[in-house]
Amino acid sequence: MLGVALLLGGCQRPTAASTPLVYAGSGSIGYTLLAPLSEGFVRRGGPPVEAKHYVGSAEGFKFLMEERADLSGLARSLKSTEKARNPYYVIIGYAALAVYVHPDNPLPALSRAQLKAFFTGQVKNWKDVGGPDAPVELVTVELSTGSGTADFFREAVLEGAPFAPTRVFKHPRDVLAYLASHPHALSWGTLVPDVQGVRLLALDGVVPAPETIRTAEYPLSRPLVLATRRVPEGPLKDFLDYVMSPEGQAIIARSFIPVREAR
Repeated sequence: MLGVALLLGGCQRPTAASTPLVYAGSGSIGYTLLAPLSEGFVRRGGPPVEAKHYVGSAEGFKFLMEERADLSGLARSLKSTEKARNPYYVIIGYAALAVYVHPDNPLPALSRAQLKAFFTGQVKNWKDVGGPDAPVELVTVELSTGSGTADFFREAVLEGAPFAPTRVFKHPRDVLAYLASHPHALSWGTLVPDVQGVRLLALDGVVPAPETIRTAEYPLSRPLVLATRRVPEGPLKDFLDYVMSPEGQAIIARSFIPVREAR
């Protein structure tokens, strides 16, 4: 049976259990969502969810299939080769990659072609895209292969081309802090609600917003996915039900775009 995306409205109280559920995969999901979702699930009587393996989307899915984890998180759609393994999966929300610049940068927007030209090194000055006469400084988080975020940018923007040299930081907050104090810097990263000290650029004329991300009108939109090896039962099913419940979706809405708008 092919994996399908659940759209569950309610959440029954789970049966108490003591054995933790083990998560592997995307850091975008693991670092941001797993702790509050686990805490809420435990309050309802479920077992904790331990985010042990921040190994990226691809490696986390591999861990799942090797039975080294109960639950895998992917910060992108499943690839055809992954779907061929017949997992069960649920879209728990949506994220987007935003393009960030310093607030004093006057440029209102970029196209994907211009963004690619910058990050492959074909264009090196802001004046070449209508901005100030200043060299662009490229800034990114670590570009490890297997990261759903970095791989998504490679596929959607670079189209497989290699990155030009960039200034690299380990954590997204360090990237944003650097941009806030460097007027000619350029970066991209997961959209952060109410981020301070930097400015978002429209991409291909579209601003990242809940309505444009859910519909994929914004070109760098992507789903956030939790996957299991087979149709879940017991505590694993209860946890996915909780994630898709109003309470779980409210937790997701703190950092990402929930599947449903709050009523």
